Amino acid sequence: MSTDKNEQKTIRAIADVKKGAQDEFTLSSGVVLRAMKANPLVLINVMARYVRPKPPTFFMEAMGREMENPDDPDYIERVKAWEIESNSQVLNALILLGTELVSVPKGLSKPSEDKWLNKYRVLDMPVHPDNEDWRYLTWVKFVAAPDESDLSVIQDAVGRLSGIAEVDVKSAEQFPGSGS
Repeated sequence: MSTDKNEQKTIRAIADVKKGAQDEFTLSSGVVLRAMKANPLVLINVMARYVRPKPPTFFMEAMGREMENPDDPDYIERVKAWEIESNSQVLNALILLGTELVSVPKGLSKPSEDKWLNKYRVLDMPVHPDNEDWRYLTWVKFVAAPDESDLSVIQDAVGRLSGIAEVDVKSAEQFPGSGS
């Protein structure tokens, strides 16, 4: 009986290792990250902080009521800005809470090194070099994931493990506390 339990433990351990390997992915830079489940409630709270702008209204005499004008140029610009900001913050949360570094190819600087950070500084971007989380997040976006497809891979992998689908992003706008 004891042997059966040990065999089952071994089978589960092998399955866990295989599952872990499936959650690893290689970015176009050669960096290998591991996707992990991020707390879905935290992700929903991040999404809910960014409320889609409401379209302006105008009074339509023929119908005798206020109507929304989603074609207003200012509104269209506000929606674009909202999409960029909300997507960026959700991606930040997915990277920070749902990935970990597995390996860095030879010749590419690591998050803890200053070579990449010096280039980032030259761009006159705000830096927080003493904060490990800031370094990791910024390094992933600046060095490890140079291609837009890399960011999609991160979003898909962590989102899948965390149970956050694209549909959830839209529903987060109506989430209690989202300000809408």
